[in-house]
Parts: sequence; C-alpha cells; structure tokens
Amino acid sequence: MATSLASRRQLGGALPRLALSALITTVLLILVGGVVRSTGHGLGCPDWPLCYGRAIPPALTGAWVEFSHRLVSAAAAVQVVLLGALAWRSHRRERWIWRPAALAVALLAAQVLLGGLHVLLGNPPETGLAHTGLAMLVLGCLATVAAAALPADDQLQQAAARERSRGRLAAWSALLAGLSYLLLLSGSLVTRSGASLACPAVPWCGAAPSRLTDIQMLHRVLALAVAVLAAGIIVQAWRRAPELRRFAQLLLGLLLVQLGLGVGNVLLRLPLWTRVLHLTVAAAWWAAAVILWATIARRRSLARADAEPKSYS
Repeated sequence: MATSLASRRQLGGALPRLALSALITTVLLILVGGVVRSTGHGLGCPDWPLCYGRAIPPALTGAWVEFSHRLVSAAAAVQVVLLGALAWRSHRRERWIWRPAALAVALLAAQVLLGGLHVLLGNPPETGLAHTGLAMLVLGCLATVAAAALPADDQLQQAAARERSRGRLAAWSALLAGLSYLLLLSGSLVTRSGASLACPAVPWCGAAPSRLTDIQMLHRVLALAVAVLAAGIIVQAWRRAPELRRFAQLLLGLLLVQLGLGVGNVLLRLPLWTRVLHLTVAAAWWAAAVILWATIARRRSLARADAEPKSYS
C-alpha cells in the first residue's frame, strides 16, 4: 500500500485535470460523431483535411455538421497529445500512466489518417467500423490514465485491497471490459450493415433468419452477456465493498439506460435521439468498465511491488 500512497502523492498538478478533460472531450467527440452519422452528413465535407477546398466551410448545413466533428476532434487531439507529453515528461515511473497515454497518442495518429481515408473513400462501412473501434481504444487508454491519476480512484483501491477474492474480481472486470468492447464493435456492425431494424421484435427477433438478423442477434446476445456479468459485479460490489457502492450505482444506471435505449431503438424505429444517446452511453459504459478493470489491476500490481524485497546499494 505504501507504493500506492507514494505514487498518489506524486500525481498532483495538471495531470489529473488533463486526463479527465481529455476523457470527457473524447466522449463528446463520440457523441458528435453519432450525430454526424445519424443525420447522414458523413460526407458533409467531401474532401479532407479541407472542406470544399476551404479552411472554413461554406454555409451548408451538412458541411457545418461534419465540420463541428472536426473541430471537436482537434480539441480532443490537442488534449491527448498534451497528456502524452506530460505523462512522458513527468510520470515515466508510473507505467499505468505513461504507457496508456503514449498508446493513446499512437492510436490518435492512426485515427486521424483513418478518418481522412474514410472521407476520401466515401464512408465505406469497413473503414467506419475500424474508425469506431480505434476511437473506443483511444477512450479506453484515457480511462486507464484517469483511473491511475484521479483522486477518486483511492476508494476503488481501498475496496480492492480488502476484497478477499480480488483475483477473481480482477478477472471478472477484465472479462467485462473485453465483452463491452466486443459489444461496441457489434453495435457499430449492426448500424453500418443496415441491420438495425432486421429484428423488429424484442427480445426475440420476429423475422426470418438472414445475415442481417444474425448480426442483430449477435449484438443482443453480447448485450445479454454484458448485462448478466455486470449485474453480478454490481451485486458483489454493493454487498462486499462499501467504497464501491457509488461506482456500482453509476454502473447500474448506465446499464439500465443503455438497455432502455437499445430497446427504444427497435420499438421507436430508430429516432435520432435514441441512436445518438445509445452510442454516447455505450462510450461512457466502456470507459467505466475500463476504469474498474484498470483500478483493480493497478492495485494488484502495486501490491506485488510492495511485497517484493527491496535491494539497497
């Protein structure tokens, strides 16, 4: 525990605020991206990096909807790069900070190039799916940094330290994060393949089997797996770790809202607001799942470091 407390005291200054700001801005970017896709303005700017060959787009609704996404992208990119630079300059001894921060910068570079390619190719579903996957990986890296840098992580660490079965909890949280990422990818595949309304009924499909119904049902099966696993983790956190109760409430709230939005997408026949919120809450859920996993895994890593014999020269 000594390593944990010492590490925490060294994390003052700009890093926690910048990590939180970058995390929030990236979720906002995903929200704006959902608006762009749901409104059909993915090619509002048909060229890249300019828009209609201009730095400032013309007075066209589609152009400005797409351009707003590029503006928020720029704001997020600046923060991610600053976070990576700060982590490398001042926190290289904390691998749970500088490694995910550096990886976020590398993924961001790939994401920028992929975003430009996505526009130049006319928004094909293949690059769109990869674009979503990379965006969520960047968000996961930022969530890992936030888990290590933010003071609120202390409560999660205390709970993990007291939890007798923290090895099992670490495995469950890792599985939850992995399944949540697969669920995100399957949701993007549903949208980009045109399978959003392939199954008109809930919870059963209500349609003849086809490739699109298979894609839709895969997404539903993954959603069920995530919900069941998350429910088990939430119950255990509530019963055995008082420090985790607020975080458990957050997870439960996100889970219920997301399930409601998923059902609403089908029953209401894909209104704009449910589509955008479904993606945004999915991003928030993914970030929360990564924070839970990173906190427990980091605590176990620090505990092992404390247990190792120290050599003095």
